[in-house]
Amino acid sequence: MIKVVMFDLGQTLIDETNQLRPFPHVVETLVKITQAESAPEICLISDFKMDLTPAEAMKEYLAILKATGLRAFFEPVEKRVTLSNHAAALKPSRKIFKKALERLGKPTTPFKHCCFITENAAHIKAAREQLHMQAFQFGVDFADWDEVPSMLGVASPSLGGMG
Repeated sequence: MIKVVMFDLGQTLIDETNQLRPFPHVVETLVKITQAESAPEICLISDFKMDLTPAEAMKEYLAILKATGLRAFFEPVEKRVTLSNHAAALKPSRKIFKKALERLGKPTTPFKHCCFITENAAHIKAAREQLHMQAFQFGVDFADWDEVPSMLGVASPSLGGMG
């Protein structure tokens, strides 16, 4: 069972080549995941400007997140956004994933109950083989974000009382 879904942002949730817009169906997918009956926790993990302090990097990163319209899905950001600066490590280091679980308030969650979604093939391979995480590569394991909720085993909210 997936308890935590960790997303990469650039070239995974958003198209950095097209004015930082979310890829088609990203918003609808995040809504489905967060409103599911047994919704997993979600968070972002990004390698971002290691030359900056965590506070400086976070300020710039959150401006990008706000501009894409995705920030609301990752509130509170102090809990749901982990940058490489926070862990002093780049993906796919175990340190950044552990730091993300700590920030999320789920430090004891085993990696086998986590799923990482990114476009980066090397990060997928390391997540699967070294960390024993579930991992999906955008553009390879799925091409349309509409596919993701079923891949995660996320059920839609019940319409109890209808009918």
